[in-house]
Amino acid sequence: MLLPFSLTIITTILAFPEAKSKMSLYFTATNNRQKNPEAKIHFSDGESPTDLSVSRNWMEHVEHQETHGGPGAYDVLRCDMIQKTSSPSATLRVWGKDYHLDRLEKSYKELVKHLLPSKGENNGDKNLVQDNAVKAAHKESDAIMNSILEKMLEHEEYHIKEVAAHDQKAVCDIIRVTILWTPSSDHIIVRGHASSSGQILAPNKTPKYIVATVALPKTDSSRQSAIIDELPNRHISPHAKISSWSSSRRSLEKKETFMPDGIGEVLLLKKDVNSNKMIVLEGLTSNFFAIYHDGSIRTAADGVLLGYVRHLILECANKCGLRVDERPIDLEDGTKGLWAETFITSSSRLIYPINKILSPDYGAQIGNESSSEALNWKTCWELDEHIDTKDHIWYHLFSEILQRGGY
Repeated sequence: MLLPFSLTIITTILAFPEAKSKMSLYFTATNNRQKNPEAKIHFSDGESPTDLSVSRNWMEHVEHQETHGGPGAYDVLRCDMIQKTSSPSATLRVWGKDYHLDRLEKSYKELVKHLLPSKGENNGDKNLVQDNAVKAAHKESDAIMNSILEKMLEHEEYHIKEVAAHDQKAVCDIIRVTILWTPSSDHIIVRGHASSSGQILAPNKTPKYIVATVALPKTDSSRQSAIIDELPNRHISPHAKISSWSSSRRSLEKKETFMPDGIGEVLLLKKDVNSNKMIVLEGLTSNFFAIYHDGSIRTAADGVLLGYVRHLILECANKCGLRVDERPIDLEDGTKGLWAETFITSSSRLIYPINKILSPDYGAQIGNESSSEALNWKTCWELDEHIDTKDHIWYHLFSEILQRGGY
């Protein structure tokens, strides 16, 4: 039997091409076990850096400010709210629901085992990892997800109808659904968050290219090596999504560190113990892929989160004429020109192709007399843009994934 939960509805003005301001719409819900939960409505201006329509801000708020907070395990699902011109109502398509909930369970067990060991060892808290507690959390997650998506559909459907006739057979609004599990004294607290940018687009719209940087710290002259492990990382439980990563990675996202203006993702590195070379692991919120000129495709298997879209790419690789190579991706391979294409994947973005990867140029910074603390950059890999986008292999992979999504 499902336990009741409260639903909190937070609304803001949606953004459209004619709109003067860009704000977000989001809903949250929690299994707080009240007998008669009541829905509450809140408003946000969408401008604050702590705006709770951003799921990472919401998770940080839960961790640091809410009663029964603390770090939790989470997962993010993509849901497309689709409006076809041939249909009177919008429909919802959730990507990889079972995959995400199974990974959420594994992440939660990793959290209790490695990051909060007292929870697993204390006799009074053993029920937090027992099957009955996990099964209850699964059911509550499903109920919360259905409820907030239903509320989202009710609120946004008429907005999508307004733009459905703009020379498209179908349009969609991408909704990010976040499910968060936090251990409490006697049960797993399940919270849900759904946000929408209100940006209506064609489902098969080709993604834009991005520029990425690599989080390569300055070499310590006394050690003659870059101190990679001293940067924020997920080395303790790399296969788990833990909410505290949302805040710990912020130091890597500053303009003066690895995310200056115009950068779409930061790639994390690790020194390979066998080759002593830097290998590319993943992005801050994505998996990284490199397609080699020899027809192989590589993505890290160890030390990274095994993402849902990563899983789809590996399933589609052979159909697109690629051979999966499980060896680590040497950063040096990019500078040697061995990469033909690179891209990142995530549940909400599917695929973002990369046209340039930058590395900190510490030598130029030493010779620069400017007082600015910002890093200088050099190109370590760049896409051959003479090739038409639709001839790139990443584009065929993207098309395959869309077909699997029903487009």
